[in-house]
Amino acid sequence: MKRFSAILLSVTMVFTMMLTGCGQKEAGSTDDSAPDSASASAPADEKLVELKFYMMNSPVNDFDRVMKKANEIIGKEINAKLDLILVDSSTYAEKMNLMINSGDDWDLSFTANWGGINFFENATKGAYADLTDLLPKYAPETYSRIPEGLWEGVKVNGKIYGLVNYQQWGTAKRDGFKFRSDLVDETGFDWKALKDKTAIDALDKIGPFLGDALAKHREMIGFETSSIESLFASNPLLWNMEAVGDTSIPGWINLDNQDKVINQFETEDFAKYTEIMRDWFLKGYVRKDGATVKDTSPDRKAAKFVAEKTGSWPDGIEYPGNPDASNMSMTKSAGNAPAVTVSTSRTMIPAGAASTAAIAINSESKHIEKALQLVELLNTNDDLYKLITLGEEGVDYNYDENGKFTMVEGKYNFNFNEWQIGQSYSPNFNRTNYDKNKDGEIQRETQKIIYEADKTAEISPVTGFVFDSTPVKTQLANCSAVTTEMIPALSSGSVDPAKVLPEFLKRLKAAGVDDIIKEKQAQYDAWRTNK
Repeated sequence: MKRFSAILLSVTMVFTMMLTGCGQKEAGSTDDSAPDSASASAPADEKLVELKFYMMNSPVNDFDRVMKKANEIIGKEINAKLDLILVDSSTYAEKMNLMINSGDDWDLSFTANWGGINFFENATKGAYADLTDLLPKYAPETYSRIPEGLWEGVKVNGKIYGLVNYQQWGTAKRDGFKFRSDLVDETGFDWKALKDKTAIDALDKIGPFLGDALAKHREMIGFETSSIESLFASNPLLWNMEAVGDTSIPGWINLDNQDKVINQFETEDFAKYTEIMRDWFLKGYVRKDGATVKDTSPDRKAAKFVAEKTGSWPDGIEYPGNPDASNMSMTKSAGNAPAVTVSTSRTMIPAGAASTAAIAINSESKHIEKALQLVELLNTNDDLYKLITLGEEGVDYNYDENGKFTMVEGKYNFNFNEWQIGQSYSPNFNRTNYDKNKDGEIQRETQKIIYEADKTAEISPVTGFVFDSTPVKTQLANCSAVTTEMIPALSSGSVDPAKVLPEFLKRLKAAGVDDIIKEKQAQYDAWRTNK
């Protein structure tokens, strides 16, 4: 499923598409005694190498059992042990940046250009290992399997500093919306009319549908909001814009006017968006604690949302019956929330596509080559990848009499975070939980379409540009403090934008946002001249 977008990719991926539990402790990593059998198969004169890999995830049931079996494979294949350390999403960025700044011991980590993880900033200051020459030697399939242009998206000053976690749903992206199809049928909502509409036009049409649906289903939530994911600030493509540098830093371009760097929060679209969200908040279409809640995955899994932002593409108009878009996020295995999807944006490979989900290796690691071998193994050994991301068939998941993939309640569940651990893409599309039936076959065919689109889709005009934040480091810190404090409230409708938006813009000015825009424009112009 296209969970990135939800993020991310959505988005949003995905966003997002993809949040984990709030306020929980770090999960334990693998049991020190786990790789006994792996150790037995290692050469007598070579010491088993332990590799610490940090990623975002909530605690996982039966984690030690599965990781013990995974380390049997890893030990046998590359004479290493994976110490996978799970950190709650609400504290991950802070923890990793602190570890980097403190010179703590780690080998690999999930990295990205969002959520404060600061891929480009950390790469620029030398925290991540230069993999340019090592990658083709120690991880040749990881390097060769994906579109070559994606490696440009994890380069700084011409050097590769991240391993792209290329997914089976591809990189060519459209943003749009997903709706409960049973409620669409019940209310008569014309969701197809949203196709290719602007984000504001789409939201204007979605509002009445939310009202009609919630009038009959008061236990549900109209639209997803959280303190981490902003429908505007986290999703430039949805608004026909693109970030110049990290998405979280002020300074985007409009894709219809690619020459000028703008403050995206001064646009008419942002003002209208905040008004719509305020209206939805007052009408009860969104959570009252949307400005503070970090983890919305329980609501997703409980099928509480009437509508959500999505990156699922091809959508339900272009490819009817697409299984990737047939359920609301995180509900497919339960089968209790059928969905329809519609895309509203252009088709593009965003500049941040490569750095939306990647793996970095610590420049101070004593085992850089071995860490690369581990990534190669995770990306090419299908049994190992499926074991870590799905668990054991017959124990943690099954296929029912109709061939439908079903997770066993209370058993191992990787919390839909497979996009952090490696590449789910492979040429034969066999590294994910496809149903063993017609739906599974359609899903494979859909993803082949997306993969082919990766070769022809519009490329972001900002691809390859890396913003050097050094000249405006103080202004960035000041603006980050303002956006972190105020964007969640404005994006969730928790405050009146008539009063708060002018204050927000005023505080950004005082924090130095104009200096940031000016510096971005100068660097962007110089880069385009020399391109």
